Amino acid sequence: MKKILSLALLFGLVFTFALSKAGSAEGAEKTLPSGLANGNLSAAIEAYVSDHEKTTCGLNVLVYDRDGTIYENSFGYADKEKKLASNGDTVYEWGSISKLMVWVSVMQLYEEGKIDLNADIQTYLPEGFLTNLRFDEPITMIDLMNHQAGFQDTYFIQTADSSELMSLEEALRTRQPKQVYPPKEHTAYSNWGAALAAYIVQRISGMDYVNYVHEHIFEPLHMEHTSISPNYGDNEWVHDQRLKLKCYDSDGEPIGGAGLYYILLYPAGSAAGTIGDLAKFARALTPDEEHPSPLFKKQATLKEMETPTGFYGSTDVEKNLHGLFASYYGIETIGHGGNTFGCSAMLQFDPISGVGMVLMTNQAHETIYNYDMYELVYGKFADSTLARMKREVPKGLLLNTRGIIEGPLSFLGAMGVITYSEEDLDNWWYEEDKMVETPFSDFTISTVQAVANVSCMIFFILAGLYGLVKIVGGLIVDSLIKKKRHVSADSLRKHAYILSGWMALALANLVILFARLSTGYRTGDIGSPVSYMIQSALFGVLVLLMIITMLSARKNAYGNVTKKERRKFLITVLLAMVQCMVIVTFEMYKFWAI
Repeated sequence: MKKILSLALLFGLVFTFALSKAGSAEGAEKTLPSGLANGNLSAAIEAYVSDHEKTTCGLNVLVYDRDGTIYENSFGYADKEKKLASNGDTVYEWGSISKLMVWVSVMQLYEEGKIDLNADIQTYLPEGFLTNLRFDEPITMIDLMNHQAGFQDTYFIQTADSSELMSLEEALRTRQPKQVYPPKEHTAYSNWGAALAAYIVQRISGMDYVNYVHEHIFEPLHMEHTSISPNYGDNEWVHDQRLKLKCYDSDGEPIGGAGLYYILLYPAGSAAGTIGDLAKFARALTPDEEHPSPLFKKQATLKEMETPTGFYGSTDVEKNLHGLFASYYGIETIGHGGNTFGCSAMLQFDPISGVGMVLMTNQAHETIYNYDMYELVYGKFADSTLARMKREVPKGLLLNTRGIIEGPLSFLGAMGVITYSEEDLDNWWYEEDKMVETPFSDFTISTVQAVANVSCMIFFILAGLYGLVKIVGGLIVDSLIKKKRHVSADSLRKHAYILSGWMALALANLVILFARLSTGYRTGDIGSPVSYMIQSALFGVLVLLMIITMLSARKNAYGNVTKKERRKFLITVLLAMVQCMVIVTFEMYKFWAI
């Protein structure tokens, strides 16, 4: 009897202990992947925002896991000048996060067996649609998702005039970039390629892309406060709310002339909506067994979408996952960022823990929140195993594979020379084959080519400055100081002045072109391609005029002129030839290629 009582007592003690342990486990506070307790996130984020208050404008942030919302808040102003506070109804632009809806749409059609991700995309396009292909290797949908179709970048994808909007097909046809790399060779982020994928969705589904997104994404997720149409025509409420938003630069200064801009390749970046709707979309990418994703009929499709399709070089380090980008904090997350001319946004989630974070600001190219603050949730890159991987800093100058590589605007790419240092180790992956990779573009280690490119542009500028000084200073000297000297109609001096004028004009044309593009890129006011075509044609005209002027001066080269004057003219000719060479080399005259 005593033995039975002892056993019963022992069982009771064990049962009580087990219950107490279970209770304490249930009561233990959950932690984020960074190690921060969920309950401490609010104070951490608010302290972080307070530290950067001086440059903060409008900010909406939401952190969630599979059990619900962990943290949500709004900071700052939708319009600082009017003291209009940001809130849950503030509408921000998604920017390139919009592309995730393209890739979800593609995977939905893949699930239905209507598209083969590894087939030649020309199978799904009108015959002869792609007119600028250079390589025989077919482009697949996976190549578009990985941004490895080989297309160079393109400007003129947006307009401030809604009357200039056109159909997606027309926009793709009229702004078709050159294929400058074989498929799969380089990563070169392409808005045009993503918009092309959306057009394929449109063709296969038989639905306008805007209607397709509403029926297959917005409606299943009850996203009533988001627009995808290029002119906000699909959601009047979003349009009205967006008009209340004022945009600023990363320092918090108002962006001059900022207003509504309409993206011609709209599937690549025109979505706009509230933080709540963006969170609904993000949550649908991190479902659980009790709450499967409404985006797919088979949850295996979503799991496949979140498997890697691209890696860094020969490593097993993930770079791209069917259009989702891998990011490395303390852990690996996947998602996508977005930038427009007035807003920045970020969507990141951990598919293992289900912890996700979405963030939106009304500041262009903002990074303090859109990148750095994510460390509060996911930890620091320095603490990851990847940070301890041995990677040498690349030695030499690097050229970006993304950009305008060929054509009249290729001089911009030629000037895109960079270097990397130890401080950039979380942004690049160096391979032995002289290649540096980032999620969005590759960089070739091309010191000789980089030096040559920069030297060409420097000499072009020096030639223009020489021409400007000569034509202004020389004429002043001739007219004021040496009044008795007569510049005859057939003298070398006159031809030198004419040639110098063309050189100065070429420099002025370059400066105006560069200023328009760089300023327009920051504000969205790129302008019409027609005016750039005129500037490009002017380069061609100036080359012809310089050649004609040099040939015309030959008959005076051995006339009644001094050797000194002949030498001066020869210098002018050589500098003019440099300008002509640069214009021809960088195809700055090809106005028809803009």
